Amino acid sequence: MQFRFHIVRLLLGSIAILAPAQNASISLSLAGTVHDTSGAVIVGAEVTLTTQDGQVVAQGVSDSAGNFRFAKISANPYTVDVTQTGFREVKQQITLTSKPRSPLRIVLPVASVKQEVTVVGSDSSAQISTEIGQNQSGNMVDSNALDRLPVFDQDYITTMSRFLDPDLSGTNGTTLVVNGVEANGPGVTASAIQSVKINQNPYTALYSRPGRARIEITTKGGTPQLHGSANLLYRNSVFDAKNAFAVTKPAEERTYLEGSLTGSLSHGKKTTFLVALDTDNDHQQAIVNAAGPDGPINTNVPNPTDHYFLSGRVFHDYGQGNQFWVGYSYEHQTVQNRGVGGTVLQEAGTDTLFFEHEVNVGHIYVISPKLLNQLHFLVGHFDNQIDSLNDNPQVVVSGAFTGGGAQADFRRTEYHFDGTDIVTYTSGKHEIKFGVDIPDISRRGFDDFRYQQGSYSFASLDDYTAALPFTYLVQSGQGHVTFLETTFAGIFEDNFRPRQNLSLSYGVRYYWQNYFHDIPWNFAPRFSFAYAPQAKGKTVIRGGAGFFFDRTGPAPISDLLHFNGVTLKKFIVNSPSYPVTPAELAGVPTSVVELDPRQRIPYTIQYGVGIEQQLNAMSSMFANCVGARGIDMFRSIDVNAPPPPDYAARPNANLGQQRQMQSEGYLKSNALEVGFRGRPAKFLTGQARYNLGKTYNNTSGITYFPANSYYPMDDWSRSDNDQRNKFDMLASAEAGKWFNFGTALSAYSGKSVNVTTGNDDNRDGLAIDRPAGVPRNTMHGPSYLSLDLNVAHEFPLTKEGPKGPSATLTLNSFNVLNHPNDMTYIGVVGSPFFGQAVAAQPPRMMQLNLEFKF
Repeated sequence: MQFRFHIVRLLLGSIAILAPAQNASISLSLAGTVHDTSGAVIVGAEVTLTTQDGQVVAQGVSDSAGNFRFAKISANPYTVDVTQTGFREVKQQITLTSKPRSPLRIVLPVASVKQEVTVVGSDSSAQISTEIGQNQSGNMVDSNALDRLPVFDQDYITTMSRFLDPDLSGTNGTTLVVNGVEANGPGVTASAIQSVKINQNPYTALYSRPGRARIEITTKGGTPQLHGSANLLYRNSVFDAKNAFAVTKPAEERTYLEGSLTGSLSHGKKTTFLVALDTDNDHQQAIVNAAGPDGPINTNVPNPTDHYFLSGRVFHDYGQGNQFWVGYSYEHQTVQNRGVGGTVLQEAGTDTLFFEHEVNVGHIYVISPKLLNQLHFLVGHFDNQIDSLNDNPQVVVSGAFTGGGAQADFRRTEYHFDGTDIVTYTSGKHEIKFGVDIPDISRRGFDDFRYQQGSYSFASLDDYTAALPFTYLVQSGQGHVTFLETTFAGIFEDNFRPRQNLSLSYGVRYYWQNYFHDIPWNFAPRFSFAYAPQAKGKTVIRGGAGFFFDRTGPAPISDLLHFNGVTLKKFIVNSPSYPVTPAELAGVPTSVVELDPRQRIPYTIQYGVGIEQQLNAMSSMFANCVGARGIDMFRSIDVNAPPPPDYAARPNANLGQQRQMQSEGYLKSNALEVGFRGRPAKFLTGQARYNLGKTYNNTSGITYFPANSYYPMDDWSRSDNDQRNKFDMLASAEAGKWFNFGTALSAYSGKSVNVTTGNDDNRDGLAIDRPAGVPRNTMHGPSYLSLDLNVAHEFPLTKEGPKGPSATLTLNSFNVLNHPNDMTYIGVVGSPFFGQAVAAQPPRMMQLNLEFKF
């Protein structure tokens, strides 16, 4: 026994002595994922693993899901070095031990480095993946791709907006998300935009609206080296075609100067800056095409816009992917003769002034390899003033002309705060995001001085000549109100990858808004999946569904506070004299605005399923079936309208129009979309999408009234934005060193047009009545066709060639085919223009761009 004891003790001692040497030789593995600051994965990032003395142990690139993995590594301290073009290099210190380690999450901040030419739809973006956020039906272009496309007036947002679905935008319009936060504008000039995305990860819980109702912009950051760009845009109508409705060609000119500069502010180059500015003088003209009592009215009216913008940002990187930045921006814009054109005469136009100050703050903090916190918020002051060109009463002759005065004096001010704080936790096969999103906390002021002198409405030119208006509207009282608008959202989302060929995402978003709310039911679940039938196959099936709650925005709140029967009084007089007499106004009751006691927050359910197919290493295509249902949609009803059949008098004689905001509308939409993205040939890159869809509803938003408030379901018909066929393409080509060629093609079938009598037949104060037996939106509007082209040549300015400073000269041509592209048709039966257009989109226009980069 004593001998055995000594043998056991000797063996145990030997194991203890040898253990450290054995651990040092254990074969370990290291895995991770590379993301950008928005959370999207980065494909093709170079990952290098080095020892403390700089010896390279392993190298690789992130795959189509942003993942990388190194095997057969010994237990030691290492540095993980990650680089990718367009992003800043990140180095992360780690120590490998025998203890199991969760996958790394490495976040690359965006850089502003001058890159080689990247054309639309890079090779990596066309590679299908089971990553939830890498759906091929999304539309994404980076800054260099945008430089190779024909972009009208350097307006990247409008260029990409062709891929949006306006019926999914909600009451507050399309959502603009900048660096993860809802904003009024991008906060930088065009050259400081890194990328623009639409419909990326359409069912994520991180955002309030579905993919086709939001634009995501990522802006550039600072760089350690000094880089900059300057763009000069010039356009003159001498080189353009004549507007289809202009008798004489209008003299127009636009000069736009824009640029950005970035570099280091410290010797260690960890503190960098980005400044951007633009100045824009757009001297356009509006085309009036109206009919007056003495005959046609056709004239050109100056419609100049002057705009300038300035922003500055400072970034500080303090290691391990951590970054803090702060920025300030100022924007100022004036527009003269706004609203003029078509049947609106110059005398009924307005002058507008807009300016905004904004401060942005961002912080990315890698708490641990598993835990990341992203904080971003902004505060700002906004002021928008509208002044009528004269104080005369407004005169509206249905479908013929609008004259007199605009009666549109209005001012809106606000102090606002928007922000998000999102925590990302990665553990095994799960990536969990949770946090808060505050789309808006604002102190708003509304000064409503509209219709102080009133507005007369006439059904026809004959009635105008006979001085027989069918209604007169006037407002008086206190036009100023202030209020606090608050919206809040709580977020939870889990991206789960149970297998390499299967990804799941499920989450929920809680929504709350003051004034319009129905706590506690505003939970919006979201779900999506991506599945590859074969682990290394070329096919991915993906789909999802989600609830998306609406937001009202401030205007309906202003109406509730203004038109409460006391503050600001609105009077509607039926069949008044022209001009109206004080005696006629004396006995008219005021109109009010109220909320339906049963009001609920509207929501949209969107769902879809599709298939993606890899065609080759650089190209893919997709086909999706997408549906949407709008539940409890906003609309307005006059609950005090004169009842049928004779429509003689209002039920409550002490009130005029009693507008009630309701949640009773419905929307139904179905669509089939097919598309392509990638590089079909070595020199050609692009993306295209065709959409066959149909959308029906019985409301167009919270300010919409049905033709007859007693029969609102009679308004069920085609949506105002319904377009059965839509085709869009963006593409670019390289002709060696000679030139780059870009094109944009859009071809749409016509939207619907509502046919009305032009009169107030049911005496509710609204000229929206339709002829008997005619459903809403039955007229087919004009189709749309536009082909835009550009040709660019880059001139190296030094012996460094394409990698050094350069100048690029670009000639753009928009609407090359000079298709007339009528805006819409007049649907007023008694109008001299019934079934015709009175305004058109711009004709063929030429634009010269000169860009310097260093």
